Amino acid sequence: MEEHVSTSYARIADRYEDVRGGAARAVALADAVRPWLPPGRLLDVGAGTGIVTAGLARPDVSLVACDLSVEMLARAAARLPGRVVVADAVALPVPDGVLDAVTYVWVLHHVGDARACLAEAWRALRPGGRVVSVAGLPLPVDDDLAPSFDALVDVLRPGHRERAAAAGPIGVELGFRALHEGAVTVALDVTPNGLADAIEQRLFSHLWDLPDERWRELVEPAVARLRALPGPDRPRRRPYRHPVVVLERP
Repeated sequence: MEEHVSTSYARIADRYEDVRGGAARAVALADAVRPWLPPGRLLDVGAGTGIVTAGLARPDVSLVACDLSVEMLARAAARLPGRVVVADAVALPVPDGVLDAVTYVWVLHHVGDARACLAEAWRALRPGGRVVSVAGLPLPVDDDLAPSFDALVDVLRPGHRERAAAAGPIGVELGFRALHEGAVTVALDVTPNGLADAIEQRLFSHLWDLPDERWRELVEPAVARLRALPGPDRPRRRPYRHPVVVLERP
C-alpha cells in the first residue's frame, strides 16, 4: 500500500512564491475563495507564506494562518503579524466548534490523510461553518508541454490528482453538505526551457527525493523532450484550472 505523508515546503520557502505564480496567482485564488467565506473566524490551513491568506481579508473576517513549516510561516508573519501558528492539518490549534470557516488552498494533495484532515475541520467548525478547498493539482492542460510535464507528474505522483480533488466526496461522507463545485483558472506564461530549468532545479515536491535511477529513467527524457519543442523560449499561456469545493457543516 502506498504511504501518504504530509509535505512541508520548508526547503524551498525562500523561492516558493517566485516558482508558484507569485502575486497574480494569489489574487486569483483569493478572489475565488473570498465570496464563500461566512463572517467570523477563519483558519487558513497550509497557508505557507500567507500570500493567499492575506488576500482573503474582509472587514467581517478574522484571519489566522497555520502551516507545518516554520520557514514558510516566517514569511507569512510579515503579512499577518500575530496571526500565524505552526500546526498540523489533523490537529488544529482550536477548541471544538469555534471556527466559521476553514480553507485549504493547494493543500489537500500534500496532506497524508485527507479524511482525517476534513474530520478535524468538522470538529473545529460551528454548525453552519464552511470548508473551502482549492485543489492543488489542476485539471489536465491540452498543450505541447503536457506530454512531457503533466505526464511526468502523473507517473511520479500516482493518484495525487484524484486526492487533490477528493474534498467533495470525502466531505459528504463525513456529513458535510455540498454547497458548490466549480473551478478557478490561473493562467501563467510558461516556456519549455523555463519548465525544464525548474525541473532540473527540483522545484516540485515530487522531485525532491527521487532516486538517481528514477531521475535518469523518467526525468531526463522529459527534460530533453521539453527542450526539443519548437520555440523553447516562446511563452505558452497555460490555463491551470483548479477545482473549487465548498462544504457546509449542518
